[in-house]
Amino acid sequence: MIDVPDARIPVRFARSLGYCHRAQTASWTMIGQDGGQSIDLGDRTLFVFSDTLLAAPGAALGRGATHPPFRLTTDEPCVFLANCAATSTGGDLRESLGAMHYYQDEDGFPVEILTATAEERAADLRFWPEHGVLVDGRVYLYYLGVKTVDPTTPWGFRNVGVGVAVLDPESGACHRVSHNGDWCLWRLAADDFHLGVQAVREGGLVYVFGSVRHGHEVHALVGRAPADRLGDPSAYTYWRAERAETEGWTSALELAGSLGPCGSDYSVSRNSYLGGYLMTYINSFTKQMTVRLGRQITGPYSSPQAVGRVPHRSTSELVYLGFEHPQFAAEAGRRVYLSYCQPNFTPSSLMELCFR
Repeated sequence: MIDVPDARIPVRFARSLGYCHRAQTASWTMIGQDGGQSIDLGDRTLFVFSDTLLAAPGAALGRGATHPPFRLTTDEPCVFLANCAATSTGGDLRESLGAMHYYQDEDGFPVEILTATAEERAADLRFWPEHGVLVDGRVYLYYLGVKTVDPTTPWGFRNVGVGVAVLDPESGACHRVSHNGDWCLWRLAADDFHLGVQAVREGGLVYVFGSVRHGHEVHALVGRAPADRLGDPSAYTYWRAERAETEGWTSALELAGSLGPCGSDYSVSRNSYLGGYLMTYINSFTKQMTVRLGRQITGPYSSPQAVGRVPHRSTSELVYLGFEHPQFAAEAGRRVYLSYCQPNFTPSSLMELCFR
């Protein structure tokens, strides 16, 4: 057991595993996609993705190509999806990502699992999956509502809130939970707010991690709810954690305490080898893979420890969505495997992190 929060995590090495396999069929070729969170289904893995671009010469024109809410850097016929998902039974991360079966339509094209209504599309709203958890054969999936505010740039969007959807992993059928006719179950006054970046089940409870950004500072938070009430926002409480006298759980999201620095999206997993909870994320601007370790799931977590700059294209102004995939960890967590994304629909990159 490593003591925290002051001890350094004994990293032996971090190495690049290259780019993710680029999927292809007779009808389409994957150009690239963001996201790539993985959800353990027991006998297989569910991968969920956000903005996805498919090259589909000829077929795209016949089926009505969907154009993204920003300018593309390619002129070839494309199909754009705000989100999609796939399952795989591969034994390691690279193998699993190379053998994915997308939920698709009758023409064999991947489909959106989080579909916007006509009114939502007219309002330039699309939905990005975060993370989720399998409960009684169904996946409770957290997602962001994203509104386009400037179509001249891929960064011209803002998050408007967080919802929950329930997905059937067999068929891919997915419905978004609403309360009082509103899909948005959580809003928070901040420059950016995510909830459900990671969901960790422990017994009858699911711990749901999030992030809050004010200016350039991003801090982690955690809530929890009974596994059988994940679609009910009133069932959630949030860890206060700031000072000993205020520790405990509160039903008020705005009173949630900070677990310390993080990325807007990050991972948390129980790591037996390290004897605690491993938090991993990428600092988008410095492009540093960063790790922290908590004694308990609620922390305290160790100070951010940069592992090193991840390989990236020289044109990538940001690197983001650095996720661990704990179901693929080896040697009881001594070796863990991660993915991360770059702009302009670059295929996801993979890396291995090994501890001493």
